[in-house]
Amino acid sequence: MKATAKPQDNILQGISLIVGAVFLLALTDAMVKYLSTSMSLWQLYVIASFISLPILFGLIIGHSGPRPRVKSRRWVAIRSLLLLLMWIAYYAALPLIPLSVAAVAIYTTPLFIAVLAAFGAGEHLSRLAWLGILCGFLGVVVVLRPGDDTFTPATLLPVLAALFYALAMLVTRHHCQTEHPLILTLGLNLAFLTAGSVFSVLVAIISTASIAERAPFLFAVWQPLDATTLAIIGAYALLLIVVNTGVARAYQIAPSALIGTFDYAYLIFASLWGYLLFSEVPDAMTWLGMGMILMGGLMVLRQRHT
Repeated sequence: MKATAKPQDNILQGISLIVGAVFLLALTDAMVKYLSTSMSLWQLYVIASFISLPILFGLIIGHSGPRPRVKSRRWVAIRSLLLLLMWIAYYAALPLIPLSVAAVAIYTTPLFIAVLAAFGAGEHLSRLAWLGILCGFLGVVVVLRPGDDTFTPATLLPVLAALFYALAMLVTRHHCQTEHPLILTLGLNLAFLTAGSVFSVLVAIISTASIAERAPFLFAVWQPLDATTLAIIGAYALLLIVVNTGVARAYQIAPSALIGTFDYAYLIFASLWGYLLFSEVPDAMTWLGMGMILMGGLMVLRQRHT
């Protein structure tokens, strides 16, 4: 159970996987922001899971070589629960704040990962890395501007999501490293289906018109959907398979603090999709904070993890 059983790291492949994954992840988050005006989160989870689960089962059954099997149900379940909580917190914020601001808020994640890796997993952080972490957190404060008239409590939801994500990625690195990425993706999609089904029933029972008006993405009952919306959900489900498999594999094969640093590329991609799809243009303070976060990430990157 010690380091002798650990697979060898592949730094370059891990970096390539995480950059590609966050590019597609930013696109799927933009899709969710678009869909939030026409359906509930729980309806999205159920429909997307019914699309992705048969594909995942098919990939697992048709896998060349030994069929992927779960090695630790407990850790796969814990990881899936943490990621489910992350997505719920993050998606709940998307209808309320610009995508670029949500992206900056959740990208306290790599900073949380570095800190948790240092204290919980014994990964060494240099003084430069700690300075980078401080710079990154100050960048988040610049963007969110607590106490300013532009501040809204909804911006704290992505920060909560970031903590859940950081914990999930450390679980991936230290307890699910030998799990097949398809198994990890399957576990997450089963969590989506379970949560979507349970909360769809609860919302149907307890939701009222006034509650649904206040937060329709969380409390609206199921809505009829047109062909375009169903096509977007289908694309979302397929992209999430690619994203979740890529992210899981990246954190398995390279140090978590290093991969967490390249996770920052999401900030750029989210701003791009926000501009292209919603005409959102980050203001000067958002760009300043984003630059501070990127600088902090580079400072963390400069240290060598072994």
